[in-house]
Amino acid sequence: MTLEEIQAIWSEMTEKIDAQKRLTDKLIIDMTQEKFKSKISKIARYESLGAVICFVAAIAIVLNLEKLDTWYLLASGIVVLLYLIMIPLIVLKYIGQMQSINLVKNTYRQSLLQFTKKRKRFLFWQRTALFSNFFLMVLMLPVSSKLFKGNDLFVTQSSIWFWYVIAMLVFLIPFSFWGYRKYKRMTAAAENLLNDLQDQLDM
Repeated sequence: MTLEEIQAIWSEMTEKIDAQKRLTDKLIIDMTQEKFKSKISKIARYESLGAVICFVAAIAIVLNLEKLDTWYLLASGIVVLLYLIMIPLIVLKYIGQMQSINLVKNTYRQSLLQFTKKRKRFLFWQRTALFSNFFLMVLMLPVSSKLFKGNDLFVTQSSIWFWYVIAMLVFLIPFSFWGYRKYKRMTAAAENLLNDLQDQLDM
């Protein structure tokens, strides 16, 4: 066998190995993309359900806005209304941006940088919602009491405030922190998929 024939065979084998490597890399990227989107989709489902509840509550306030017949009740209603609309929309926006990251079209580093940036913003708004939920609930009680029972809790003495605050301390705040930690773990798992992708492609 001549040197030229050996070189031709070697070249052919190299091309086949390279083609196999490209195919393997594509399969790895496709599988990672599917797993990545699956993890973000779980968050999207939870937040979409929460957004629907918020939007229904916002519609109820808008339809009964004239019942808030004092400036402080009206101001409380408007603050609650803005919160119920704006926070879910912002959170869903960043979830959508995380979902839209394309591992096939982007390089590994581009995908990781994009996701890290979006994840930080998503978790920032989750923390914002976490701490502002308390103030939302404080405003929500008098607004809902006026809308559905006709009572002005700002001027009417009632023990409901005491029990309401106790309920928030016992249920709302722990649940909110639990939800934030869960989202943090879920997005960290998605980020780990991207980190593992580079190791698999380098093998």
